[in-house]
This record gives sequence, C-alpha cells and structure tokens, in this order.
Amino acid sequence: MIPYENLNQAIKQRTVQYAENIMKFGWQRRGFPPLDLTKPIPWELKSPDQRSWNFHIHCWDMLDSILAVHSETGDAKYLEFCLPIIVDWIKKHEKLEAVKSPFAWDDMAAGIRALRLSYATDAVTAAGLGDKTTHKRLWHAVEMHREYLSDDAHVSFHNNHGFYQVAGQLAMSRRFNGRLPLMAEAHAQATTRLLTMIDNQFMEDGVHREHSPDYHRMVYETLKTMVSAGLVDNETIIARIDRIEQALSWFVTPSRNLVNFGDSDLRAVGASISSVKHRWHTSEMQFIASGGAIGTKPKQNSMLFAQGGYFVVREPAQDVANSFQRSSYLALMGAFHSRTHKHADDLSFVWSDRGSDLLVDAGRYGYIGKTEQGSPLWLDGYWYSDPKRVYIETTRAHNTLEFDGINYKRKGAKPYGSALGRSIHGEHGLYVIEAEVKQFNSIRHVRTLIFRPGYWLIVFDWFHDNLQKPHRARQWFHLAPQLGLLTEKKGYVVSVPDSSEPLRTIPLLPGVTPSRPYLAEDEPQMQGWYSPTDNELIPNYAFCYEIDQAAHGCLATLFSFSSSLTADQTWSNANPSGRNARFRWSDEHGRHTLELARPQEGSLTVNYESPVR
Repeated sequence: MIPYENLNQAIKQRTVQYAENIMKFGWQRRGFPPLDLTKPIPWELKSPDQRSWNFHIHCWDMLDSILAVHSETGDAKYLEFCLPIIVDWIKKHEKLEAVKSPFAWDDMAAGIRALRLSYATDAVTAAGLGDKTTHKRLWHAVEMHREYLSDDAHVSFHNNHGFYQVAGQLAMSRRFNGRLPLMAEAHAQATTRLLTMIDNQFMEDGVHREHSPDYHRMVYETLKTMVSAGLVDNETIIARIDRIEQALSWFVTPSRNLVNFGDSDLRAVGASISSVKHRWHTSEMQFIASGGAIGTKPKQNSMLFAQGGYFVVREPAQDVANSFQRSSYLALMGAFHSRTHKHADDLSFVWSDRGSDLLVDAGRYGYIGKTEQGSPLWLDGYWYSDPKRVYIETTRAHNTLEFDGINYKRKGAKPYGSALGRSIHGEHGLYVIEAEVKQFNSIRHVRTLIFRPGYWLIVFDWFHDNLQKPHRARQWFHLAPQLGLLTEKKGYVVSVPDSSEPLRTIPLLPGVTPSRPYLAEDEPQMQGWYSPTDNELIPNYAFCYEIDQAAHGCLATLFSFSSSLTADQTWSNANPSGRNARFRWSDEHGRHTLELARPQEGSLTVNYESPVR
C-alpha cells in the first residue's frame, strides 16, 4: 500500500508523540480551544470568528498526524480512532443540501481532505476494518471528491488553493489508478494542472504572486512534499521548485522569521540543524534557516526580484563576525499582481539591524467577518469586516506614504505587477532602490531607499498630482513591538537592545512636521498595533512625518544609529521633479553629505562623503 502523503512534513521522530497527544488531550489549532476528538465534531460554522478553525476542521487537520503515524507503524488503533470521525463527516455531508458550513466543500479543504480520505479508505479496506455500509460510504465519498476535483470550475488556478487541490487529486488518482474508473484520466489532468498553476502563481524569478511570504512558504512546502511523496517526479518541475525555495530564503529576517508582508504571520523558519536539513532542500535556505551553521552563504548580499516586485538586502554584521542575527536586513515591497492577500501597502518596507527588528509590517491578524457586497468596506477593497482585520490592511498600518487618510485603491485598480525601477547593489557600501506607483489615477509617487547597512537609512518620497490637487501626505513608520520611542526636537529616539548607539530619526528637508507617537489607539481610529499571529494584536509605536496642502512635494527621513544627529536643512534640498536631491547631516563622528541623481534615462548615481568611523 502506498504510504500516507504527509503534506504537513511532520518530523518522523515526533509524529508518534503528536498523534498520542492529540488522541489523549485533543487537537488544538493556534489560539483556538482544544478539540476533544472523542466527542461530536463541530462541523457546523456557528460564528464568523471561527472561520479559520472551521476550515482546518473540514480539512481533517486533526487527523493528519494520526494517519501519518498509522502509515509508519501499521498499528490499527490509530486508524480505528480516525474512522468514526471520517464516517461522521461523510454522513453529514454526502447530501449537499444538508451542508451547514461553507468550508465543507471549500476548494482547498476538499483537496486536502481528498488526500486524507483516500489514504484512510485504502487503509481501512486493507485492514478489513468496518462493515459493508462503512466501506460503501468511504468509496462513495472518494467518488464524490474525484468528481468535485475533476471540474475546472471548482479549481483555483490563480491562488494557492489550487496546489492543494492538485495534491489531493494526484494522491487520490495515484492510489486508486487501475482500481477505480476515471482515475488515470484524473492523474493526467492533475499533472497538466500542476504545470499551469506553477506558471500562474510564481514568477520566473521564483516569487509567489500573492503578496505574502507565508503563503509562498505554504505553497512551496506543498510542492516539496508532493515531490517527497512521489507525486511529482518531473525534473523540470523539481528544478523550478528549488528556485522557489531559493527565492523564499530572501524573505527570512536575521531573527529567522519570515517577513510578515501581506497576509503573513510572524512565522519562525529557524530550528535545529536536524530540522533544517529535513525541512529545506537548497543549501542557501539551509544556511539562512540555520543562522549560518550549515549550508552555503548566498553569493550576493542583495537581490532584485524585478518580476516579483521585491528588493532585499541582507549584509553580514560589521561589528560581530559570523553573527547571522546581527546582519543588516532591508526588504521593500513593490508588488501588485492581483487582489489576493493584497493590503493597501504599496512601497512598504521592513528593516532589521544590529540584532533587532526595527521597522515592521502590520501582519495578518485573521480572516474574520465577511464584508457585505456594496458596503463601504467592500468598495474599499476589503474581503473581511472585523475592525482589527480592517486596520491591518489599511495604508496607515504600513511603512509607506498615505494621502489624505485614504487607503490605496485595490478594488477596481489595475494591478501594476512590479513597481521596481533602478537599483544600486553595494557600491561604496550603499544599496539604493527606486520604485514608482500611480495612486488614485493622478498621483505619481516615487520612493527611493538609500541604505548603508549597520549605520543609516534614508527614505526619500517624491509625489506629484497631475490634477494639481493639494494633499496631506503622511510618511508612516511602525516600530517593532519590543522597542520604545521618545520624541526629540523634530525627531525621535529609539533605544535598540545590544546597540551601543540609539536609533535616531530626523527629517532632512524643511517644511515637514513630525507627529506625536501613537501606541495602542482605538479612537478616533486604530493606530499603533501589530499582529504577530492569528487573532492577536499587540501594541507597537507608530509615528509619521507629514506635509499638508501640497500638490507635489518631497519627504526625506533619515534613520541613523547615532548619539547625536542634526540635519542641515538649509543646504539640503530636492528639485521639483525629485530627480536630483542632496542631503547633509551631522552626528558625533562629523558631517555626512549625500547627492542623489535619478535621471529620466540611464542609471542612478549616488555620491556620499562621510567622516571616518
């Protein structure tokens, strides 16, 4: 019998323990209460805040480790434990008119469940468990899932759900090919679909199109386990999957968590060396996930995903050799491929340095409360109505430029793909990225990040409204939740653990006003919140620099590790087009001068003079 295809990649040494604990103490998903599997299963969706939990129940996630350990040990007790739960689901859902949850035949849930149902049916038949009625129900359920997955109308070709549907279809058709009608046809269909989905969902540079590193990880791991389980053996596809993993490695911060752009939780990637070897295939990802303990260091310190729409810098620390955690890390998001998992976050970025996360993205929070079609929230591009989820998606919840308190348009907006332009990769110790978007049909916005790892970062925004309409522009920044914030003259001071100098921030150009600090505020609107995981918001400091009543303008904010910091706003300036700018500031080491040229054609140039440190 074909072994269980374990899409969760449970580590074999721990699978038995997981299974025994679930059977004895119940199954738990994130912050939801334990589910006692010896009692009736709550298949019905009774509350909007249980949507995520109910989805995983209909995937049969609570049976996953138990089925896996049965496959490994052959001990019938694990199968006997699962069988009543499986039969109960079939009884309650074989008639569509009786279904009481939208997740019973959710596209992704059906694909994942098809794999688990197929294994259970095969194993029950081989073990001779159950009576004729039970066997009839199981095989009928298999046929229902085969028929459901064969219909292209049910398959999500353009988002991550489709991969799970293909995995279920491949597992089912491989297992029962030659034993059930139409399974050979289902297998050929699934293989063709897989090729199409990889092309549809990943760019050639390996980046997932859904604006979320966590969904990139999730789909990658599904693809990898499909290979490990023998569902995929095409060498071209396997090479493509390795490229997808290598791309994902760039979205791991020095704390070895995934960047929580878009709908991403603060997902840990790092683990023990044995776990890293088991989980990741490429030497680059093994190096990153292990904090440099194993694998191969990436050949370059920066990566431009020109198609995917991301620019990433990861440079080793200068003060402590071979300290991965103290690496400098900067990632800019300039991607809009569809509305899927897309926040109103154009040109947002994150930054980590000197052993700490500094500027963070908002996170995911959860998918709670469906918006009513035609409502203001629906028209503003929201799929979900919970106020906390709404905040997470807002423009002001991200490190980007906000106009007039209005969110960047998503519903009805034409996706621009990648907003990235020219870049400089480490010349004279500097990294520069230029990105441009058009907002509200008339506002051009160009963001240029100029980064000297371990020392300072300049965020330079230029905007121009072609209709000459004046705007209030706010340049928002959000600190990691463990950091405190103090105001100082026209700037702010952040105490960074394990840094000999605090992080200071000041405006380099005149005419810019700093805001007060925001922290854990609900009224008149939410601000100063961060979501590390499902259904959790924790306070973090937010602040902004702003200009008002301007049809065009420039904002340039300097973040610098300094004991003292002063901007020369008399000397610093930017021309009206924002194509030429110069900045001067002083710290305890002396005077810094930087000149930026963004010609209409040709390359970016940056001239920087700094004191000796």
